[in-house]
Amino acid sequence: MPYGQSQPYGPPGQPPAQYGPQGQPPYGQQPSYGQQYGQQPQYGPQYGAPPQYGPPYGQPGYGPPYGQPGYGVPFWTREVEPAIVAAPPGTAFHRLARTAKHRWWRPLLGTAFLAAAAFLVTAAVVVCWEIAHALITGDFSEPAGDQLFPGDTENLAITLTMLGALIPVVPFTAWLIQRRPAWSIASVLNRIRWRWLLLCCLPALGYIVLSYVLGILVDAIFPPTDNATDSGSWVGFSAFVGPALVILLLVPFQSAAEEFIFRGWLIQAVGAYGPDDTNGTGFVRRLKLVLRTPWPALVVSSGLFVSAHGYTGWAMADIFLFAMVIGWLTIRTGGLEAAITLHALNNLAAFLLPAATGQLDGWADQGGAPWTLLVVDIPCLAFYAFAVSWLAKRRQFLSVS
Repeated sequence: MPYGQSQPYGPPGQPPAQYGPQGQPPYGQQPSYGQQYGQQPQYGPQYGAPPQYGPPYGQPGYGPPYGQPGYGVPFWTREVEPAIVAAPPGTAFHRLARTAKHRWWRPLLGTAFLAAAAFLVTAAVVVCWEIAHALITGDFSEPAGDQLFPGDTENLAITLTMLGALIPVVPFTAWLIQRRPAWSIASVLNRIRWRWLLLCCLPALGYIVLSYVLGILVDAIFPPTDNATDSGSWVGFSAFVGPALVILLLVPFQSAAEEFIFRGWLIQAVGAYGPDDTNGTGFVRRLKLVLRTPWPALVVSSGLFVSAHGYTGWAMADIFLFAMVIGWLTIRTGGLEAAITLHALNNLAAFLLPAATGQLDGWADQGGAPWTLLVVDIPCLAFYAFAVSWLAKRRQFLSVS
């Protein structure tokens, strides 16, 4: 090469004009490796390219394609399905268990779990009560028949306590098994509406007074045929104050626990089987429409409520009507408050009157009743249903979630 000329860069035989200064390709171009300029590079082991690792980009096993969920998103920021799901807005009380987590087996498993938990809780109450009784009196009691303890007041107290202890078990079952807010058992707002509960005391007191007045009138027109009936007499303040305190303190919890089970859990468990859609024709569509209504849940829960008591004859009809009315009010008002109030005040009157007249030993006696009991109770329940419905409408309470 003559002196003063620069060495051409690039492959032999190619004019230097195709390359930039000092052997670089023209401005803006990338060099090709193993190929002449202007041709597409070829990759492979023979050209020194590293081997491929894993499947081609975007194929199964490489990861989600670009733009799909999970691509480039850290695991700690990805959306996780909530563990507890509430019913969608606009859901009626009897369908609050029909959430996105609902499966056909959840109400059945929850009912079995609730029964087992109730047995364990009541057994624990009996054991603890027996220990406390022995520490106070100095000896353990020996059950006689259906009486756990020798005193009527103590037997009443432990029975009311065993039932009242079930109140937290029911919300816990809804939370654990059905994966929904625990206190959706109580109302569509997932809580107890205390002001509404206290307001319901007014029509409940009216129910008690009306029952007493109508009872006197009906007995005057149709005198009882049972001559063995004894109304008792006043036992005195000192003998009344002890049982009265037990009744006033524990009966509201016992009544609330029964409402949580029968008007809360059972109504919502049956209502959860109502389908979300009503598609279909003929009998199938009519069946779906019926299952979406609250009436199957009301009938089932009311029937089980009657079976849990020892009433017969007209008394069974009366308690079934009582359960149907307060169950309807529960759905109408979107919560258990009206049912708890009437149940508690009715039981307070039913326990306090025998305690005041020396007949508390028969507090657990259940059986038949004359037909006049049902005749008296029908207008009283109608009054309470109308009064509560009017108050709920006036106060504009939500009956759906």
